[in-house]
Amino acid sequence: MEKDFKNIYNEIEKSKKLDFLEQLLLKDSDLRQQFIEFATNKSSSLDAITAVKIDELRDEIWEKISLIDDEDFESSCGYYNYYDNDDIGDEILEAIFDPYVDRALKFVDKGNYLDAFRTILAIYELSVVEAPDIEDNYYVFGEDIEHYIEEFVLSSIASFNSKMEQKVLSIEVVNLLIDIFFERYKIYLDKNDKSEYFYNISNFNYFFESIIDNIENAKYLLKKIEYYKVDDYTDNSNIILHCADILEDRELYIEVANKFFIYNKEVALKLQKRYKELGMQDELARVSKVLFEKEDNADYALFVIENIDKERYEELYIIALQIYIEAKHSFEHYKLLREYFDEDERLKFIEDFDYRYDELFYIKLLEIEKQYKKILKFVEKNRDSYRLKEFIKPILSVYPDKVFEIVKAKCNKLVKSRGRYSYAEASELLQFMLNIPQKKEELKSYVYELYNHQPRLPALRDELGKAGLL
Repeated sequence: MEKDFKNIYNEIEKSKKLDFLEQLLLKDSDLRQQFIEFATNKSSSLDAITAVKIDELRDEIWEKISLIDDEDFESSCGYYNYYDNDDIGDEILEAIFDPYVDRALKFVDKGNYLDAFRTILAIYELSVVEAPDIEDNYYVFGEDIEHYIEEFVLSSIASFNSKMEQKVLSIEVVNLLIDIFFERYKIYLDKNDKSEYFYNISNFNYFFESIIDNIENAKYLLKKIEYYKVDDYTDNSNIILHCADILEDRELYIEVANKFFIYNKEVALKLQKRYKELGMQDELARVSKVLFEKEDNADYALFVIENIDKERYEELYIIALQIYIEAKHSFEHYKLLREYFDEDERLKFIEDFDYRYDELFYIKLLEIEKQYKKILKFVEKNRDSYRLKEFIKPILSVYPDKVFEIVKAKCNKLVKSRGRYSYAEASELLQFMLNIPQKKEELKSYVYELYNHQPRLPALRDELGKAGLL
């Protein structure tokens, strides 16, 4: 196809080419601006030409935001109606942001990656300068319009990244994109002593990772990062690791990952994985111990469980199991832990478990250890729980009399509170009691008592029938 184009282009007369160019420029304002830049610029490369002026575009968007008039909120949605529409702030900013994001994505479709990136950087810079004062008497943005703007900025970058990730760019274009970023970075770096706002390359980690896939671009980016001392920031370590991977620079990768893993979860997981790949079990154990001292993280623990030499590092393996069980409530991993604990140690682990976040898991652990007395004690303390049926399941046949007494007391309360939902819950509990053969007659007698409740309760009778208790 490319060859056919070149043949046709070379054969067609110059006047027809110019006619096509004129019509194309008249139809597309972006191309017109690029043509003006190309005609007046000393460079003959389109890759070095841009029609988008970041400062001007950023200020244009700011102006639209600053002109938001809270009086319009009343006329568009009404003062009282606002409270029925929590999205009104998003809707207002969406109308401002969307046209600019669409413009950036159209640039990408045209292969004009520089203008696309400059447009996104203009949007990004809204989050690195102070927000304008906006009259917000109707509290549309609360007290935090900066938060609203930041959300739209991040969403805009994500849309841009999604569009760019499938594109194949030349080495020259990628280097130009890197240049553009650091040109802007330097501007805000110079202002940094006067402002708390600054450029953060970590917001573009995904973008750079998606466009940098060769040694030349990786080296070029690393030089920029080193020159501007961006390598001193924790959040920027991921892009450095990406470049180190491309360069197959093991020493750089290990050095950077060790420098930042304690502060960055993603880097920590990468370092664990790299030591596993290199067969460096001592280093994997060292890093994991440091991580466990910092926090009980389930992801770190699972990696240790699945990849550490558990015989050589048994103590670390056990710690990892405990952390993972407490975080993920995994029966499978508790069964692994049981092999390393005696009965007293297992019971201590269970008693130390914070069951407030998963009462059923706590009950299951006690059931595995056949600690039925502890289950009964728990049930007695939680006899009004909506999960009573699940709590009593392990001790139905162990303490049938006590369980039936607890269930009857719960059902009496439910019936007394009235309402079909309460009757249905009571009937479901009694239906569950059919699993206790020795209480069959007592259950039948109690159901008869409920059926003949005075005053009559037709809804209760109906629910008892549905549960198969009549």
